[in-house]
Amino acid sequence: MSFSSRKSSRRFSEEPAMDGIRIHAVDLQDARRRADKQRADAPELPVLLDIEVLIDRDIHAAFAALDGVPSGHALRYIGTPRGLAGLIADVQRLGIADGVVLKPLAGSPVTDLMLEELAPGLCA
Repeated sequence: MSFSSRKSSRRFSEEPAMDGIRIHAVDLQDARRRADKQRADAPELPVLLDIEVLIDRDIHAAFAALDGVPSGHALRYIGTPRGLAGLIADVQRLGIADGVVLKPLAGSPVTDLMLEELAPGLCA
């Protein structure tokens, strides 16, 4: 799943031929450094930040589902759909990346939970 804030007719996916540069980082400060370097090298291409994600309706359930998931060296978000939406908004607001690529961990139903928990608020 990917989200992008850059207005363009480009379509983003996880396919190797996608039109953008994906970066992997350990935290947001590292992401900013890597994104700045990529923008200096190829300013015409959007920068997409990979985020490993495990969400559930409550934070305790999300952390419980983390048991057995190997630790990684990538930026990770464990928590609720609202918290993830806040992180994505911060990445965009702070100009860290032009979009994000969400990589679900442990079969986390990221798409379903984001739609169930956040979409009703968009209609209000």
